[in-house]
Amino acid sequence: MTPVGASAPGKALLCGEYAVLEGAPAVVAAVGRRVSVAWREDQTTVPPEVEATLQLAQAEVGQVPWSLTLDVSDLEQDRIKLGLGSSAAAATATAGAVFATHGRDLGDPKTLQRVFTCALLGHASIAPQGSGVDVAASTFGGFLRFARAGDNVETRTLQPPSGLLIRLVWTGRPARTSQLVDKVRALHSDDPRGYRESMDRLSDLSDRFASAFEAGDGAEVLAGAAAYADAMRALGEAAGAPIVDAQLRRVAEIARRFSGSAKPCGAGGGDVAIAFFRAPNSAKRFEVACKGEGLHPIDVSWGATGVQAR
Repeated sequence: MTPVGASAPGKALLCGEYAVLEGAPAVVAAVGRRVSVAWREDQTTVPPEVEATLQLAQAEVGQVPWSLTLDVSDLEQDRIKLGLGSSAAAATATAGAVFATHGRDLGDPKTLQRVFTCALLGHASIAPQGSGVDVAASTFGGFLRFARAGDNVETRTLQPPSGLLIRLVWTGRPARTSQLVDKVRALHSDDPRGYRESMDRLSDLSDRFASAFEAGDGAEVLAGAAAYADAMRALGEAAGAPIVDAQLRRVAEIARRFSGSAKPCGAGGGDVAIAFFRAPNSAKRFEVACKGEGLHPIDVSWGATGVQAR
């Protein structure tokens, strides 16, 4: 047996936050920043989602007589997570390394599906509130339409609209997704009608965004992102959660100034914003303006390859 490491990309959620947990479609992209895993002989400590995935993958294809080491630095800024799905990427890379070490081809669709299942279950054992959209992006790569109903997961590869420019901006402040999701769940208990109205609105907008993206309608993608940001802000106000905080609102204001639109990229509360433009000059001026206000554009490539042996 020859030890084979693996890497998996992070993700950026273009649209579908919160609504994806209700079965609505989300659009997600793999980004060209990766988590890498390798094998070593001495004992190491790994995060719980990695350990859980490791056990599941070994149960699938066999034990590996080494320990894992992780490199997540590509998805961090000053040792702070950027909110680009590093834990999901780590779980996916772990499953990939186990399968590759046992001679499985990570380019084979059936093998990829098994890797996805192991990483999904391993990640969910630690973060059960998630949909798995981040694990899908890390496994399959590219741009995906993702939807989940119970245990049934559907993914479809997408091509971005011609001329659509996407930019990421880190607010400089990390957010705790679990805390925001807990507040939204509390809204479900405290005000079922308000919760339902918010989720129906988000689900409708997520479906419209996914349809526009798949149809190649860049103008509608920009309009849909702006509307989704407004719906996320309304959900946050109803739940008493800072989903669209002052920095995320400021990113959206700057994007509008340059004929674009922006929204939280993920659960909100800080972390990362995602912005959409149709003119290169507008996207460039947006990034310069963000830097001038202490915000941090993140340089990524889009539609990165999924999990790979290394």
